[in-house]
Amino acid sequence: MLLSLAKQAGVPVLDGIHSEGQSITDLVSNGTTLGFPLIIKPVAGGGGKGMHIARTSAELQSTIPTSQREAQTAFGDDRLLLERYLDRPRHIEVQIFGDRHGNVVHMFERDCSLQRRHQKVIEESPAQNLRPELRTQLTEAAVAIAQSINYCGAGTVEFLVSGDEFFFMEMNTRLQVEHPVTEMVTGIDLVEWQFKVAAGDPLPCKQNQIVCLGHSVEARLYAEQTDKDFLPSVGELLWLRFPLNTKHVRVDIGVKTGDAIGIHYDPMIAKIIVHDCEPERAWQRLAHALRDSGIAGLVTNLSLLRKLSNTTAVQGADTDTEFIERNINEVDESNPPDSRAATALAAFYLWRYDPFCRRHYRRNNDESPWSSGKGWRLNLPPELRISFEMDGIAQEVVANVSGDTLEARIDGRCYRIFESINPGEDLFIVLDGQMIRGTVLMSNQNLLVGVDGLFFKISDSRSTESSRIDQISGSIQATMTGRVIQILVKLGDQVDKGDPVVVLEAMKMEHSLTAPVTGKVSTLDTNLDQFVEQGHILATIDPEPAPRTEI
Repeated sequence: MLLSLAKQAGVPVLDGIHSEGQSITDLVSNGTTLGFPLIIKPVAGGGGKGMHIARTSAELQSTIPTSQREAQTAFGDDRLLLERYLDRPRHIEVQIFGDRHGNVVHMFERDCSLQRRHQKVIEESPAQNLRPELRTQLTEAAVAIAQSINYCGAGTVEFLVSGDEFFFMEMNTRLQVEHPVTEMVTGIDLVEWQFKVAAGDPLPCKQNQIVCLGHSVEARLYAEQTDKDFLPSVGELLWLRFPLNTKHVRVDIGVKTGDAIGIHYDPMIAKIIVHDCEPERAWQRLAHALRDSGIAGLVTNLSLLRKLSNTTAVQGADTDTEFIERNINEVDESNPPDSRAATALAAFYLWRYDPFCRRHYRRNNDESPWSSGKGWRLNLPPELRISFEMDGIAQEVVANVSGDTLEARIDGRCYRIFESINPGEDLFIVLDGQMIRGTVLMSNQNLLVGVDGLFFKISDSRSTESSRIDQISGSIQATMTGRVIQILVKLGDQVDKGDPVVVLEAMKMEHSLTAPVTGKVSTLDTNLDQFVEQGHILATIDPEPAPRTEI
């Protein structure tokens, strides 16, 4: 309906089909008529839920059931529409506000092009690199659409922009997650306006009284695994640190230390919003604010946000809705440089506080080298070799000891770690004469070491051997806590490596678990609609024996 009204208002729209026929056959037929590539979208809502891209008829047919299930879960309505898909567009939206007296104003635009899974990650206002004429066309189109339906309240009119062309996409009839950037550049409290309009008051300002001052950027901190296709992460928030709220920095957060991120809601943890007089300074403030943020207990996208905020193309808005997906290997800090400092920090903790070290450290009260665990060597400087695994990767640190200070050389760089350790409190690493802030936590027998707010899990080298054996033997574990919505195999079925076996639903999204090896399904320990915990073994594939080579 809104698409028709947008057309009547003279606003460009993408070709699309929203038909009564919602069977797979009807949708595939309509999609073929419309042409590829196209995007599948739920009729009842947005936010990236249930949205998928299809580039062929076969891909459309296989994707429709997933979109229907996700739409039903997210919105209680499984109806879909099909729309022509633009490659590499920008996502620009306009904040509007209407009252019961026929007044509608806009509060400028936001660039929301940085996305993953069709969901926003970083937003800024105003949008950079927009011609003044195009900016005016967008804001006028947004107001015209709102006026055509006598809209009352806060709303967001969203567009796709390709070059000098723009197309109406959808309207969200609510405050958006990213509304703080609009508040920062206009100085207007949108929630206050909501209350006034709901009470029947006219809009507090006219259009010519609303001005845009400076530049604002918002980053969304999500509980997700960026190196695993942004799979949501669940767990307890063991430790949190964010910058203080100032006139330049605002942190919106609804959780505290000890809270749990579960499977039933969106995985967003916090929003970090900054404001300054120009884009360059605003992006610098965001980078500093993210550097002062930290979280432990689950995997987040914090390192990705840090990298994005320091990327030249991002700072200059030379991006599109596929930028992150296209550049994930360049912008994902899955192994950031600070991992070396974390390695040294872990070695220091294990040397000082590991039970094995305690048993061997000054067993008696004498100064005999034989009762010391400090790495004493005859006619040589004391040296220790400490082995462990950090996030599943084997590490061995060779270190020298002087008093209560450990000096480790890693990748040719010297790290000195000192200070008494209290769980959750900062200690310090000296690298090339500069101080680095570190934190150590214990959780369920796991040691977590953090450097500048990014944490790594430390475990005994032997503790992950069983997981390697599971992978080789073909065990399929739940990657996160969720509900089993599809079981695609039966006992005794033959599967190839990569074949989907079980589909989990968590945080209103689907996650397919595939066979790690080629072989036969030997165990199947799950049922439809069952809630399973992360790590639960759902199925086992007996690997095919390797072919014999005749000699």
